[in-house]
Amino acid sequence: LYETLIVENGDFKLISLNSIDIDGNLKNTMKRVNFYDNSLKQDDIVMVLSDVAHGDFLGLCAVIPSNDYVLNQRMGRLRIRNDCINILFLRLYINANQKYFKMQGQGSSQLNLSKKAIEDFEIPLPPLNEQAAIANILSDVDNEIISLKNKKRQFENIK
Repeated sequence: LYETLIVENGDFKLISLNSIDIDGNLKNTMKRVNFYDNSLKQDDIVMVLSDVAHGDFLGLCAVIPSNDYVLNQRMGRLRIRNDCINILFLRLYINANQKYFKMQGQGSSQLNLSKKAIEDFEIPLPPLNEQAAIANILSDVDNEIISLKNKKRQFENIK
């Protein structure tokens, strides 16, 4: 949709299929545009709705960290409307259940998620303080894994 409006040094980051890595994090480099359409706000969750490979990215989510992002096609947005769910807990829970979204993908050469498949996905809601504790522990584990991967890469470069 916005591919023709991409500029090198745009003020806003364009969220597209290539914006999320396999770990569910926003990539540091992404395409940019010079307009804001109010499609994304800080703490929104973006979800991959189409995947042309094996469906490994289908349903993968990341949290929008600031108000300078714009949503492109084939990506979905989840916006929390009340305070009953922790954003990081939701992201981690969805990303931990990729098998569900991969199974829900429809299509042959390109898998697509339907709105119904997303709406039918059940999310347990422990008390908010438990959600925060779970999210913090899992985030710490993720950060440790990233650190270990970086150390491994450094050792491999030394060899």
